[in-house]
Formats: sequence, structure tokens, C-alpha cells
Amino acid sequence: MRRSAAWWILGGLLLVQAVIVTLNDTGAVALADGVLAGVVANLAYPLPGVLVAVRVARTPGPDRMAWGFLAAGMLSYAAGNLYWYFRIRQLDPEPLVTAADALWLMFYPCFATALVLLLRRRLTRLGVAAWLDGVIAAGAVSALVSIPILATVEPSPQATLTGVVVNAAYPVSDIVVAGCLLGAWALCGWRADRTLVLLIAGMGLFATGDAFSMVLIWQGTDPWPAMLELTWTIGLALLALAAGLPARERPVAGDVPSVWVSTAVPSGLALLCLALLVYESISDHTVPDVSSFLAGIAVAAALLRMILSVRSAEALGTARRQARTDDLTGLANRRRFVEVLDRSLPAVCPLAVAFVDLDRFKEVNDSFGHDVGDSLLRMVGERLRAALPDDVLLARLGGDEFGMIMPGRDAGGAGAVVEGILRTLREPFALPEVDLHVDASVGVAVCPDDGADRPTLLRRADVAMYAAKNGHEGLTFATGLDDQARARLTMLEELRTGLGRGELVLHYQPKVAVAPGHQVAGVEALVRWQHPERGLIYPDMFLYTAESADLMRHITAAVLDLACRQSRAWRDEGLAVSIAVNLSVSDLRDPTFPAQVEELLARYGLPPHALELEVTESVLMTDADHALAQLGRLRAMGHKLAVDDYGTGYSSLSYLQLLPVDDLKLDRAFVSRCTTDPRSAAIVHSTVQLAHSLGMRIIAEGVEDAATLAKLHEYGCDLAQGYGIARPHDATITTAWLRSQQIAAVAA
Repeated sequence: MRRSAAWWILGGLLLVQAVIVTLNDTGAVALADGVLAGVVANLAYPLPGVLVAVRVARTPGPDRMAWGFLAAGMLSYAAGNLYWYFRIRQLDPEPLVTAADALWLMFYPCFATALVLLLRRRLTRLGVAAWLDGVIAAGAVSALVSIPILATVEPSPQATLTGVVVNAAYPVSDIVVAGCLLGAWALCGWRADRTLVLLIAGMGLFATGDAFSMVLIWQGTDPWPAMLELTWTIGLALLALAAGLPARERPVAGDVPSVWVSTAVPSGLALLCLALLVYESISDHTVPDVSSFLAGIAVAAALLRMILSVRSAEALGTARRQARTDDLTGLANRRRFVEVLDRSLPAVCPLAVAFVDLDRFKEVNDSFGHDVGDSLLRMVGERLRAALPDDVLLARLGGDEFGMIMPGRDAGGAGAVVEGILRTLREPFALPEVDLHVDASVGVAVCPDDGADRPTLLRRADVAMYAAKNGHEGLTFATGLDDQARARLTMLEELRTGLGRGELVLHYQPKVAVAPGHQVAGVEALVRWQHPERGLIYPDMFLYTAESADLMRHITAAVLDLACRQSRAWRDEGLAVSIAVNLSVSDLRDPTFPAQVEELLARYGLPPHALELEVTESVLMTDADHALAQLGRLRAMGHKLAVDDYGTGYSSLSYLQLLPVDDLKLDRAFVSRCTTDPRSAAIVHSTVQLAHSLGMRIIAEGVEDAATLAKLHEYGCDLAQGYGIARPHDATITTAWLRSQQIAAVAA
């Protein structure tokens, strides 16, 4: 028989039974001794068990054994009912204990085993709260169900001990099963598991029928209401429906319990038990001892559950605070900063957002270690917090960057707050090893002028902060900076494209000997960008942006290739001049850079002295150790090295002892005024002497006229370059100029 047909038959039998029961109990139609109802019931009893057994036989799955036990119990119960109907019912008097009782009672251990097997797969790990909920549910339901049963049942004087035990086993089993089912629901986290719901409903009806039947037996009521039969058959049908549901390996999204259910159900049960105990203590009515004991267990478990909930809430609050607090400074962290900003917008306007970034903080970490850097960040956080109004949120966003949310402030109000913290930061910080002065760059964006949503405000405040850092301005407002940021990004993308198209070109500025004759000692390669639309773009317009976008290695590679190619072309014409190329921080940090230079020279067939390399003081000081090591390798390869823009940086004189360089290029700021300013003249003169004493040549930049060139000759300067000698030009013009000059032999 197909299962669908069996379900239709079962449904029809239940419907017929319901009609017959209704007619009998209302007296509308008298059916002799309920014979028809009994026949229909005895047909309906075995069918649910058969359906479960067929499911076990045909459908393998993780719950197969559990449903096998349930099928065995249901079939045993049906067999007991058939035995009673055809063998025991006609006896007069009817025995109080028969073989049918053994078959009926077998249902309970089979059901309990099935329930345990089902729970074992569903409950892989249980917390203390789940166990306590289970105890509350089981104890409360058992206590409440046991009251009407135990208070009503009173064995007759002629009842035997066996009869009392066997017949009492039914209500006791029903009490235990009811408590275990609701406890199982609690252990499952009060999830809306359809299988468990059907099991609870089915056994609930089943237990209700058992309880009423036992009460009627002890009270000697005969005959029973026909409606009682319907509770058993419908209960068995619901158990069969539970077994027919597909097995699920894990809870689905809809199974997640609501907070209301998981809180209200155990709380309600515990309150009912507490009310029961209070009622017993203040009234003359006696509650069965077993019921009181079970209610007491439920109330005790509820108290423990409440204590656990309070501790869990405290732990959750602590974890929530920690998740929104910066570990190092104790300030709010980025998550808290974003939450507050989202909550404030757009309701609070005006509102200002500021990004605060400490200047040269990396130097503190590099020079004194991260422990000192962390101490400085903590002190900065404390000082900023103390200097800010109470309504301003201060957060550490990461590294040396802080953020501020200033509600109710426009640009003027935010500017006043920021100026105050900048003044506060300029006071020295007393650290264990040194007293440090700290400067900061602050970018401010204001709602609604700079945007009304979080992403826009944060982006514009970030752009303003970088503009303040680049311009060394301390404070910059976001207004008007979006166009600059957009132009910067556009330039970056165009530069990337231009590198691939070969749009970079070189102009060359000659270096000549200061001595009479002014022989050409070499040229310096100066990069230009030949933009297809904007024409020739000078390096100060794009090199800083390229450095920040990590493009300098690509630019240096292109410049070196162009310089080597031009050097090869000049040498083929008999113009053996060296070409000087400027290096960046990225080049000195790249361990493969010397090998790249060597490969390039080999490709064009050039000697090492054909390529001179220049670095500025600022590049040297950015990462002095790596710079010294890299320059040493390049010097060992035979390249001449020069320090460019000497005198404008902050390098120590001790570095001149260590630097493996051949030339010092004195900055134009001193050279251009040496004929008019005695101090500048003294600096030039002393620097020439210093370079010579260290075995270096001195190259003067920015020579604009013959008087300056004569003064440099007087001081003993070696080489010079500047507009007074020759302006930078492209390769064609420079080649023509070189043909008209005498080239120093040392450059060959």
C-alpha cells in the first residue's frame, strides 16, 4: 500500500470516529455499546504504527533507529488495544491487570528511547542555560500535570498491590513523558522544530487520554465518554506525522527562537510553580508532595537561570564595551566612532568630523622603539580627551590617527576646538628617554556643507587631513578639496597610462667645470611628462603624487632607460658625457635595484661611469641604514654618487663621513646669494672646504650669472650648473649645444 493512500485511509477513519463519537456522546444516535466506534478505533490504532514502520523500512536516514523504536512502541500499543477489545472487554468483572497492560506500557520506554535518540543528534553541545531551561520545563510541567492526577486517584480498598502499581504506571509515565517533552523543547533552544512540536502535541493528547481514563477507573465510572478514544487515535496519528517529516541535519534560519519565546516560556512556567508553592503555604488545600517537590525543583532551577542570565548580561556588556574601546588608549575605537556618527546623522546638524594624524610619528617608533611610541599615543589620547568638551567623541581610528565627532558645530566652532587641541599637543611630552614635541595634521568636514552621509563626510575629512599634512598647515577644511582629490586621482590614472605609452621625456642640464674653459663634466637628466592634451608637465606637478602611489620605481626605470639610450647615442657620436639621474626612496629600498642598473648598462653597452646617481638629503634621512647599504653597492659597481640639494635637509655631519659619495651639490638657495649675502658666501666657502677635506667634489647649483661663477672659482668650487650656464633642453637642443663645447676628458 502506498503511503499516500494509507494517510487518506487514516484520515477517513479518524473522521468517521469523530462523527461516531460525537453522535454517541450527544445522544443523537444510539449505537449499541459503542460497537461501531470500537471497530473504527481498532482499525485506526495500528495504522499510524504501520506508517512509521514503512517509513523506517523505506527511508534511510540519521533518525532511522529512533523512528524504529517509536514504530515498535506504537504497534505494541495497538496490539494491546486489539487484545483488550477482543479478549478482555467481554469478561465480567473485567480484571484490573491483564496482558494488554504489558503491551500498552511497552509504548512508554519505546517512546522515551526514540526521544533520546532524536535529541542526541540534534543536541551536539549544550550550555548550562539550556540544561536549566530543560529542568524548569520538565519540573514545572510534571508538577502541574501531576496535581489533578495524584489528587484525584485513590485506590479502592479491594485493589491489589499489582493493580495499584500497574494502573499507577500510566499516569506516572504520562507525567514523566510530558515533562521530558517540554524539557526536550527547552534543550533544543525553544526552536520551532516541527518534528518536536508534533511529538509534543501527539503525546499531549495521548497523556490527556491516559490521565482521564485512570481517573475514571479509580472513580469507578462506567462507561467512559466515547470522546476519550479520539484523544489516543489522534495522538498516535500526530506521532506518525512527526515521523513522516524529512530529517534535517541542522536548524534552518526559521528555527532560530525569538527572545520572547526563550524568555517567556521558562519564566511563565517558573511563576506558575512559585504560585503553586505560595498557594499551598497560605491555603488549607493540600498539594501532593510529589507535585510540590517537582515545583520546588523548577523554581530552584529558575533562580539559578536568573543568576546565570545576570552574569551573562554583565559579560555581554563588558564584551560590548571592549569591542568598542581601543585597547591601547582606552578611547573609543573605529567601530564606536562609526556607530555614533551613523546614529547622529542626519538628525544632528551642524556636525563636524575631524581626522587627526600625528606628524613624523614613524620616526618616533624607528628611533626609540614601539614601546615609547605606544606610551606617546596613550599620553596624546589623555591630553586630547582632557582638552575636548564633554560632548565631543574622541576615538583612536588606528596607528597614530584619531577621529573626533563634534555635534552642533559648524566650521567656525570646529576650527576653535581643533586650534585648542593643536596648542595642547605642542606642549612637550615627557617620555622616559626624551621630551618630545608633537605636531599634528587635522582635516575637518562639516555636515551639511561637505556632505550629509557618513561615507561622504569621512572621505572629505580624510582628503582634508592629507592636504593639511602635505601643506604643513596643521588644520585644513574639506570645502573645495574634492576637486583637488579628484584631479589627483585623475592625474594618477593618466600617469599610469602615460608610463605604458612612453610619454615621459628627458631634458638635460649641463654641468661644467668652474675653472677657465668651463669644460663639460656631464649633464643632469630632468624628467618631464609630455601629456597628450596638457603639453609638457614639470616634475613638481606629478612626482609627489607618483611617490605616494608607489609609482616611483616605474618612473625611475623609465628615466634610467631613456638616459642610457641617450648616452649610447651620444657616445656613438663621440660625445662621451656622463648622465646624472635622481633616485627616490623607493629605489634605495629595493634590493634588486643595483642588479637592474647593471642589466641596463649591459644592454646598452655602457661603462659604469657613464651613469651618475644622485640622492637628496631628505631621501637619505628617510631610511639612512638602507640608503647607506644601497649606495655602497652602487659605488662598488663603479658609479659616481652625489648628494643633491645639500644644505636644505637635516642630515648630521657625521653622515658625510659614512656616505660613499663623490660629489656634494650645494643648493641654489646659498649659491644664488653668495655675491650679495656675506652669510651665504661664508656657507658656500666653508662647504667647499669641507667637501675637499673629505675628498669630494663640490657642485654649485643655481648659477645665474658670470659674477657668481667667478666667486665660485675664487672659493675653489669644482663644478657648476644653472641658467647662467645652460638651461635644460631636450636631447636635440642639448646635442647641438654639446657639439659646440669642450667635453672634459674625465667624462670619457
